[in-house]
Amino acid sequence: MKELQVPKFESYEEEATFWDQLDTADFMEDDGEWFRFDTPHKRAVRVAILPEIAEELWQSAQAQGVSIETLVNVRLIEHIRGKSVAS
Repeated sequence: MKELQVPKFESYEEEATFWDQLDTADFMEDDGEWFRFDTPHKRAVRVAILPEIAEELWQSAQAQGVSIETLVNVRLIEHIRGKSVAS
């Protein structure tokens, strides 16, 4: 694994270009655990979503640069944790 050397930037645009073009794969530990997470039942669940809601989620995910699956999971976690804190 390489150590990431971050240069000093002259502008915000220069820094944005650096991060946009950086492939972080060389800087990540390859221990097999990086993308692993545990779920109670060890399997994904499929849920039907109305087409107009799916379209909004897809657009939001694209704007954030993430997959629709990631966006939905993050929003669900935030909602569930928000509800349990308020309860």
